[in-house]
Amino acid sequence: MNKTLPPIQPKTFELDSNYIPLASNIVLPAGKAQNFIAIFEDALEQLSVLGDITPEAMKTDNKQLAEKITKILFEQKAIQERHQELLIERDQSKSLANKTRYKELQSSLSDLNIQLQNLTQTLGRLLKTHPSVAQNLLKIQQERSALQALLSRSVRELKEYRFDSLIQTVEEEYRKRNTLQNTINRENDALDTLRELQRELANEKKLIQDETNDRNQVIQQLKDTIQEINALTISEQKYIKKEVKAHENSIRLNCSHREQQLIQEKQLLLNRLEQENLAHEKIMEYLANERQLLEKSIQDWMTCYEEDTEAKSVELENLKVKRTKDLDKFEELVSAYESLEKIVDEERRIRTQEAEDQRMIMMRESAATKIQRFYRKQKRIRAQLLASKAPIKGAKGKKGKGSGKKGKKGKK
Repeated sequence: MNKTLPPIQPKTFELDSNYIPLASNIVLPAGKAQNFIAIFEDALEQLSVLGDITPEAMKTDNKQLAEKITKILFEQKAIQERHQELLIERDQSKSLANKTRYKELQSSLSDLNIQLQNLTQTLGRLLKTHPSVAQNLLKIQQERSALQALLSRSVRELKEYRFDSLIQTVEEEYRKRNTLQNTINRENDALDTLRELQRELANEKKLIQDETNDRNQVIQQLKDTIQEINALTISEQKYIKKEVKAHENSIRLNCSHREQQLIQEKQLLLNRLEQENLAHEKIMEYLANERQLLEKSIQDWMTCYEEDTEAKSVELENLKVKRTKDLDKFEELVSAYESLEKIVDEERRIRTQEAEDQRMIMMRESAATKIQRFYRKQKRIRAQLLASKAPIKGAKGKKGKGSGKKGKKGKK
């Protein structure tokens, strides 16, 4: 029989800023520890029963959820555009004398901010309250397993009159919640910064638009100037052509004279080149001799390097062997230390338990002694009372006997 699972509502936790971590060495009384053990064992049995139940995952209506989310996103976009327009209009109205319009814009901006926050919260609730059922069941299964493990550890520790695992788990949950709250605070700060940047971006866009308009006007003025320059250029081109022709003839004469000078410089350079080639051959011969000497020296140094490298390799291998032996010895000493430490801890625990048992025995003997003294005292008091009442009863008995004899005589 299939049952429809209700959607899991997200739980909201309030962080306790006055929370103080508990000490991990608290020892519970034996009676309370037994009560807690019984409660935890009952909870474990119920969790194991829940673990045997395997409900089928239901398919959620994703289409309807997608339509709601799309509608909220469109509304957010429209509100943001309207918010941007009002910001620009508000910045423009600052320089005007109409303060009423500025206040109206400020009020409208506040309303839009509230609407945007409400839409964001609604979208967050939709995304949190409509996750997939399979993921919910998997999460529930994981949390149930973690809770079973925690309760099992707590039961084992309560048998020793402590609950360290429970304290550590609670402190870890508080740390996670504090981290989540810090993340939310940072996200809120980031949203405020984003809004401020959006306002600055709108102002920058307005400034860029004004600057673009100014530049367009300058460009139009430059175009007009270019047209005027083109008209002047046409009249100047004829004059420039005649000037260039005369300048060309003058340059031709100068170039022919310069050519003669360059031919003479070329001959000088050829002579210098022959001298440089001769010097080059001498230098090459000298460098070849020097190279042979350096190669011989390099060969000697390489031989020395190989010998030194081989010696250092042997020394390195010896050091590695020594290090391996030292590591083995160190591991043996560490294992011996750990075993001795375990033995010392076990003896300390046994001595503590024996001291506790001895203290309980002494308390019981003291209590028994006090009870015996009390009962002996009561017994003595009772014996004294009985002893004080005994003569009175004896006198009454004698009188009764005398009267009885007299009665018998009278009858005779």
